[in-house]
This record gives sequence, structure tokens and C-alpha cells, in this order.
Amino acid sequence: MSRIFLSHSSQNNAQAVALYDWLGREGWKDEIFLDLDPTRGIAAGDRWERALNEAANRCEAVLFLVSKAWIASGWCRKELNLAYRLNKRLFGVLIEDLTVEEIPKDLSGDWQVVRLASGRDHVMLHAVVPITHEEIHVTFSQEGMQRLKHGLEQGGLDPKYFAWPPPSDPNRPPYRGLRPLEADDAGIFFGRDGPIVEVLDRLRGLRETTPPRLLVILGASGAGKSSFLRAGLFPRLKRDDRNFLPLPIIRPERAAISGETGLLAALEDAFAAAKILIPRADLRAVVQAGAIKLKPLLQVLAEKATPKALDADAKPKPPALILSIDQAEELFLAEAQDEAQPFLALLRDLVIEDAPAVIAVCTIRSDNYERLQLAPELEGVRQDMLSLPPMPKGSYAEVIKGPARRLEGTTRALKIEDGLVEALLADIEAGDAKDALPLFAFTLERLYGEYHAGGTLKLAHYDALGRVKGSIEAAVERALQAADADPAIPRDRVARLALLRRGLIPWLAGIDPDTSAPRRRVARLSEIPAEARRLIQHLVEQRLLATDVNKKTGEATIEPAHEALLRQWGLLEGWLAEDAGLLAVLEGVKRASRDWAANNRDRAWLAHAADRLAAAERLPARPDLAANLEPTDREYLAACRKAEADARRGKRLLLAGIYVLLIGVIVGLVGWIEQSYIAAQWRWWRTDRPFLTANMWPYVLTPAAEQALKPDPNQSFRECAPKQQDKDYCPDMVVVPAGSFMMGSPPSEKGRVESEGPQHTVTIGKPFAVAKFAVTFDEWDTCVTYGDCPQGVSDGGFGRGQRPVIFVTWDDAQLYAAWLSKMTGKPYRLLTEAEYEYATRAGTQTAYPWGDDIGKNNANCMGCGSKWADARQTAPVGSFKPNAFGLYDMVGNVYEWVEDCVHYDYDDAPTDGSAWIEGGDCNNHMDRGGSWNFSPDVLRSAARDSSGTGQRIDNLGFRVGRTLIAP
Repeated sequence: MSRIFLSHSSQNNAQAVALYDWLGREGWKDEIFLDLDPTRGIAAGDRWERALNEAANRCEAVLFLVSKAWIASGWCRKELNLAYRLNKRLFGVLIEDLTVEEIPKDLSGDWQVVRLASGRDHVMLHAVVPITHEEIHVTFSQEGMQRLKHGLEQGGLDPKYFAWPPPSDPNRPPYRGLRPLEADDAGIFFGRDGPIVEVLDRLRGLRETTPPRLLVILGASGAGKSSFLRAGLFPRLKRDDRNFLPLPIIRPERAAISGETGLLAALEDAFAAAKILIPRADLRAVVQAGAIKLKPLLQVLAEKATPKALDADAKPKPPALILSIDQAEELFLAEAQDEAQPFLALLRDLVIEDAPAVIAVCTIRSDNYERLQLAPELEGVRQDMLSLPPMPKGSYAEVIKGPARRLEGTTRALKIEDGLVEALLADIEAGDAKDALPLFAFTLERLYGEYHAGGTLKLAHYDALGRVKGSIEAAVERALQAADADPAIPRDRVARLALLRRGLIPWLAGIDPDTSAPRRRVARLSEIPAEARRLIQHLVEQRLLATDVNKKTGEATIEPAHEALLRQWGLLEGWLAEDAGLLAVLEGVKRASRDWAANNRDRAWLAHAADRLAAAERLPARPDLAANLEPTDREYLAACRKAEADARRGKRLLLAGIYVLLIGVIVGLVGWIEQSYIAAQWRWWRTDRPFLTANMWPYVLTPAAEQALKPDPNQSFRECAPKQQDKDYCPDMVVVPAGSFMMGSPPSEKGRVESEGPQHTVTIGKPFAVAKFAVTFDEWDTCVTYGDCPQGVSDGGFGRGQRPVIFVTWDDAQLYAAWLSKMTGKPYRLLTEAEYEYATRAGTQTAYPWGDDIGKNNANCMGCGSKWADARQTAPVGSFKPNAFGLYDMVGNVYEWVEDCVHYDYDDAPTDGSAWIEGGDCNNHMDRGGSWNFSPDVLRSAARDSSGTGQRIDNLGFRVGRTLIAP
């Protein structure tokens, strides 16, 4: 994969090739995309824009070779816009001695800038330009090149750019087993390059958008989420300190706020690292007071970390604080609720507004995500989700070989037999994908621990350890054999296993009552039955269990090293299956007890009665499980027994009323069965029908009135009540005439890109209607109130009302068009791409609807000379002159979704104006028109762009079209 994309003007080919060759010699060979490279660039016959888009999308960083020619190049600005849109990390390499004033201001604040043309320490570089084979000599500043090298190393995502082993642990094993990799292991974290790039790009995008900002990394147990966050993402975020300030990672366990890895500890460490001294007691008081007190302190933290801007007069943007929560499923454990609920409430208050910008990043198991989605404390918080699938099996070879390469040239140099690599990969291919990664890691750790002293890991060693499939079971057997030397542990195997079962269940392994899946637990070592602790310690020595010590309290904790242990250790899996019913009962009692105590022990919160209470009464028969009941749990069960006795005494009175209630129950049951239908009917008669009767139906065009419509730029129609000051229920529509036009741009047009060709004639066979303006927030909010449009669409802080709706996906736009069609009985829809360009041009063939130059105050964009662009926000619709068809804002203000799937050029495009779906990428859809935060080039009538179908951004909206009855 090309990690670095090199953007340059064609007038600077010599400098580009020289820099490309120098970077190759400095360690980036085969990692740079340069369009001129005959092997890794754009091959003859490739479509330029498509190839550049694909290369830029995959890369980690973009280097812009900035010169006067680059600044003047429309193509280079297109690459810049693409990099911004893809949220890439940007480096500005000044290859001419430009002043700060000569660099566009929208660049100087966000870039890491290196000057190669300044100073007196120039060195000469020799290069050969591909194709022409011209020999060239270029001089660059030696200090500038070293600064560039350092910046790329600091910004590099590859593990080789991270020192390993860490100086604090020079003998750290290269294979970590079932334990998650930590930040110190960034140098040996292999196999996840693609997801790391994707998450970093997503986070940069979230930083630039409006709050709330919550990214959820979702994956099955065993996918490696914790290692991905700790060793993959966190160290790389720390290096990108212009954009991010990551706080120490939070793991909730039982105490999300006060625990050793809770919020309070993370804040304390973050402030200490910034040399901001706040006593722990004061910090605790601030957290208890909520976001209103905590955010000012976080703002101080962000401002202290803010880098200096290139322009001394510019005010740099502070980095976004990253609040990471690993294993967020622990927030929903029964024993964690005392702190989990206030933590989630505080988290919501931190992410919903800036000052400072806070991005929450959570890792959570897929089977627990619904709890996070439905958490009442996070209501109204938009959740961006990224799925972390199982590691591709093709990446496992690098997980084996990569860490061994980091030991080359050291006293611990390690060779791995090719036969061992092949055997490991074959076993992974044949095994269970769900637990492949943890089993693989556990096996490698055992191989290294047992045989690394010999300098070579061999296939014979792997066979001797039982290979991947038997690795867990073999480690358990070694633990049991080691126990033979301890006289305090029973020698009889049956008695020994019974003791082991008491030590594991329910303290370290239980059943989730909501999903019925096994789940690991963190226990205090003092909670484990005393007679089982010595046997449990042997599992610790085999790395099956992990222990830790709270630095503040000195209390030891213990937990399974990974949840895979609960699935891959057959004996434990069987025990959990046998105890599943009682473990679920135990968990249910503890949850109900917590709710009862939290509500002042109100009788209404006694949830155990009849059969459910009888099931709970079986717990004392299992002293090993009953020992997990707290005093409050026992008091809760006693209250349930009393309530049950009272209920039995009133049974006769209840029987007398049963016959009366029976009819009501039957009626209620019928109502419940039909509840969705009844709810829909209720809404129809109470809400929708009165609205339609008053505001829609009287205004819908009759067939005769529709047939009488004529194209007239000064006339429009609407199929709802007239617009009022604070109410606008539907779009104004303008009739666009039939006709033909030349779609696309000629090669001579300034700013033209390859996707705008080849030019071709398109014929629109009959008139159609186009919304006079982009759909506004007033119109969108009407659909939210009376239709199926989703709530919570943000206005980005720009305001609602008559501003164009933004942060809507392509599917959202389709929902709105379908609702409008349902309300009116008329065929509203999105425009096709051809219809959009035809309506934009309005009979012109110039670059813009008004001519070949952008002019002043014709539209809202960066460089359009309007007050809205200076304010960096959308403008109210209709703020500029209409085109010749009477349509407003067809270019500028916001991009607008169209119906078509993505095609990278017009080869084989339809010529009748219909939507182009077949053969396209329908995970992405075209959008047109340019926007407030882009340059004039993308406002040209022929300019094309695209976005992911589910993408929500602050410069993308839509307008509707309508098919008309032929006159």
C-alpha cells in the first residue's frame, strides 16, 4: 500500500522526482504514490481522476509540493479538496521560497509546513524524469529535508516508526499472548494498517464537524479491539498532536469514575503530564459537579497543547481531546451501575458541545452494542460506528514475522522456520475465525517463552505444544500438573476440578442474562474462596488468568486473560453451560437488588415473585454461587418473600376480581397484538390527517392544472399551504423545459478533470419540475413532525429555518422524497445527475451558469466574494441571483445528492437524462454543485463529486424533482 501521496504541479516534475527518489533512499521505498512513477504511478490507459482518488483514499498522508505553479493549478487544488474531504494528514513542502502571505490562508493554519527552498545549506540531488529520461539536478535545504524526514517518521503509522522494545522494558517479549497489546507495543502491532488509516481519517473528519462526536469501534469478542485501540490507535493519535490530545484510556471495570483505570485516574494523569497541578480531591469534586465545571479545565488542557500556527496572526485551532473507553460493555454490568450511569451522563455533556472539542471513542462487543445505542444517558447523541472485523487471514504472516524482525541485530535475534509459519497459517485457515486471533497470540507467546533461548522457533516445537487447537487445554493441564507439588491442593482429580470450579464461577466467569453468552469478570483476589486461591495461582502462571494491583489501594485484582478462554477451555465452557440458569438468576437478583436500593427500597421495585422468586430461592443450595450475594441482595430477597406472603393472603380477593378483569385482559391483548396498527391509526386521525386536510390536500394540483403548467422562470407552484414567516411545509417547484445539451466539460475548460468527459449530448424528452431552492430545515422538520424523516439532524451551528438542510444521508433524502410523494400523491424524487447539470446550465455552455469567470457574490464558496464564505457557513436559500430557469443555488452553498451511483467518467453514460445505476458503485452516490467551504473550481456546471451513501457532513444537502403529466 502506498502510504504517502505526492501532489505536485506538472511544472515541478523535476522537484517531485528528486524528492521521490530521496524519500526512497531514506526508508520509504515502495511506499510513495507519484503519478509519474512507471511502476507504482498511473499506467497508460488508466483514468487519471479515478486512479488519483483511489490512491489518495488508501494513503496515510499527503505531501503537497507547494510552489506558485501549484497554487495556480486547478488540478492541484482539486487534490487538496480531495485530501480535505478524505480527512488526510497534510504536509506542505515549500519548494519555492514563498512568504506566508503568498500561501493561501486556508492552508497555513492546518498544515505541517517544511521549507526546502530556504536557507544556505542546500544539497544537490540527481534524478531522472520517467518517460523523457531527462537527467535533472535539484537543490533542497538539508535542514528542511531532515525536518521532513522527522515529520514523516513521527506521522508514520507503520510499526517500524515506533521504538521497540521500550527503554523501560528492554526484555519485553515480542508476543503478548492473551493480554491486549499496550501503547509500548505499537512497534510490534501488525496486521491492521487499513482500519488504522480509516479510523484516523474518521477522527479527523469528526474533529472538523460539529458536536456531538462519538465513535464506536464495534467487533466480536476475539477481534482484537483492545489491542487495536491501545497499541494501534492511541500511540498514533499521540503523535498527531496538531489534531488530537488523547487522554489515558479508561477501562470501566466496576468503577468507571473512581476505579484505577477510571475517568478520575485518566484526568489526573493527563493534567500531570501537562504540568497542570490539581489535587486529586479537587479533581474529584470537579467531576462530581459535572461538565459545567470540568469543561473549563479541559479547555485549559487543550489550549496548552495547541501548536503554533505558520501565520503569526492566525489563531490555531486547539486539538480535539480524545476520551477513549475500552471494553465499554463493562458499563452495563450490574455491579458497575453506581458509577456507570453518572459516567455516561457526564460523557454526553462533554461531547455535545465544544470549548473544548471532545471526541469519545468506545470499543464494545457487537453483542452488547444495543445497550450503548439505547442508553438513556446518551439519548440524542449521534453515534458514528466502525466495524472491526476479524483480522484477514492474509495478515497473520505479518503478525508472526513482524515482531521477530524487530529483534534483528539484538542479543535476542530470533529466526522462525518457514515450516512453522506455514503450519500456523494452515491451522488458522482451518480453525474458528471468531477466536483465531487470541488463540494465535497465546500460541506464539508459549512458543517464544518455551523456545526463544535457542534463537529459532521450529515446527517441532509447535507440535510439542499441541499446536493452536490444543494450546488452551495444554496450558490448563500444565497448571494442574504443577499443582501436584502443592500439598494444600487435593491430589484427587475430581476434587481438584471441583475446587477449581469454585474458584472460577461466579467470580471470574459468568453468564450475561441479556445475551446468554459467557462473560469474564474482574474480581478482587480477596473475593476468591481462600481454599481455591493457590490452585488459581497456577492458572496465572500459565498466563490464562491475569492479575493486577491497584497502585493507590494496594488491592490485588484478577480476571481471565481473554474472553476466548471461556469458549476454548472445554471444561469451563461445560461448567458454565451447567450453571447458566442459576448464574442468570444470580445476575438478575443483583440487578433487581441494585434498582430496589436505588429507589429507596420501594415495594414497587420488588421484581421477584412466584416462579422467579422460587428460582432465586435455589441459590442457597449452591453455597459457591450464593457467596456472591451481598447483604443488600439478601435483604432484597427477604423483602420479596414478605411481599409474596402478603400476596398469598390477598389471593381470595384477587380471585374475586379475576373474572371481571378477564374480559379487560382479552380486550387489552387484542389491542396489544394490533398495537402498531392502532398506533398508526391513532397518529393518522389525531395528527397526520388534520395536517393534510388543512395544509396539503387543498393545494395539490389537479390533473388539468398540472397539464396546463408551462416553463416560466418567473412562475412556480407548491402543493401545500403558502409559506408563512415561521412555517414552510414543502418546496416551491419550477417547471424546466424539455431540450438537449452538451453534458460534461471541454478539455480547454479551466479546472476541468477527467471524470467530466467525454462530453456527450443528452436529450431531456419532456418538461419536469425542479425545486426552486435546496430543501430547507423548515421543510425537513415538517417531515420529521408529520412523516418518517429521522430526528436529530444537526444544523452544524449555522441555524435552521430557511437554511439548506445538511448532515443528511442519501437514504435520508430518499425518505423525504417518498414522504412528499405519499402526502401529495405525486411523484417527487431526487434529480438525476444529467437533469441536475441541465437545470444548472439553464441553456448555457459556459463554465458557470453566469459565464466563464466566478465573478463576485454570485454564489457561496471559498473565493466567491460573498459574506457567507467569510463567515464559513451556509447561506439562507435564495441569497443569490437565480439562473435563467429561475432556480437558486444550483452551484455553491451546499453539495446536493442526486439519484445516480458513482461512475468515474461518462463512457457508456445514458443520453436520455435517466439515472445511471447499472455498472456503478452504489455504495456511493453522486452529488453536485460545490459548497460553501470549497474553491470555485468545483462550482462549475460540469463539476462532479461523490460521497458515501451513509455520509453526513456539513456541506451536503439535496433538492427534489417531480415528474409531470405530459400536456
